[in-house]
Amino acid sequence: MKQLKQKDVKPLREELTKKEGGFCPVSGLDITDGSACLDHSHEDSKFSETIEGQIRGVLHKFANSLEGSWRSKYRRSGLSGYITFEELLLNMYTYLMESRELYLHPSHAQKPRKLMKQSYNKLTKEVKHANGYLKKPIKIPDYPKSRRLTKRLKELYEQFGIYPEYYST
Repeated sequence: MKQLKQKDVKPLREELTKKEGGFCPVSGLDITDGSACLDHSHEDSKFSETIEGQIRGVLHKFANSLEGSWRSKYRRSGLSGYITFEELLLNMYTYLMESRELYLHPSHAQKPRKLMKQSYNKLTKEVKHANGYLKKPIKIPDYPKSRRLTKRLKELYEQFGIYPEYYST
């Protein structure tokens, strides 16, 4: 293994950036704009052939910083005696990509959607137009103060084939 001198870092970083096609292999971001960072290990691994200081490649500076931060948190977590960092990342990826339970955590309860006045006005216009042809006119409920879709309004939207629109939350 060749020991680099400080003067060799920039040319190697440029060479590896070209070799990687100008994009960070982790984030996919462009690294030809000066954001390239020469990534290297900071410790020997008893689980792989990695040697402390060994250059792994070129990453975007944000990806490199994040990897270092995660690795540091991993060492402090107490998991390092049970599983390698790399195995932990693979397991975490698999876990995050699996299907989930069909429950929402209480801290993420969905707020009721608010019916847009514009959507209500569209429905009102259609009902008034239809009332011109009906023997028994349809009573239009007032726009709800709560702005929530009431059961009767929902029925009217369905009857007239209009999708209710809501304010974005």
